[in-house]
Formats: sequence, C-alpha cells, structure tokens
Amino acid sequence: MTTPTTTPAAAASQTTSFHYITTVQTRDGLLNTRDGQLDLPPSFTRAMCFRYLMEQLADEYGTPLAVLYFSLEPDALPVGAA
Repeated sequence: MTTPTTTPAAAASQTTSFHYITTVQTRDGLLNTRDGQLDLPPSFTRAMCFRYLMEQLADEYGTPLAVLYFSLEPDALPVGAA
C-alpha cells in the first residue's frame, strides 16, 4: 500500500523530502506495509517522523501495533548516483 506525499503541520518554507517504509502488525495479526514521502522542515527529527507515522497508523488500525520494520531515508539520490 502506498501513501501519498505528506507534509506535517509544522512544515516550514524550506523542506527536505524523505522516503519511508514501515511494516506494522495489529493485535489481530493483520500485517500492513506502506511507503510514502514526507516533506519535512529542517527542525524535524527521525523520532518525530516515527511518532507522526505511528499516530496515523494507530488512528487507522487501533492499538497496540507492533512495528516490524521502519526505514526513513532522504529521497534524493546523491549527485552522480546511477
């Protein structure tokens, strides 16, 4: 399941795009993997991004959720990358 680009409410005029992938398991054993982009201001931390995404998933699936995988990387490839 792919999630569209999301910009948290605290966004500033200058943002950096990050790609995330997360897999969670619900109390009932349902697995959900999703990916998407977050456009974030420089003040956002990795922990803030994680909490932001987990709040969205908790709203959708309830709690508790077991996080099986989480990745957050800058979306832009380095200059000269193939």
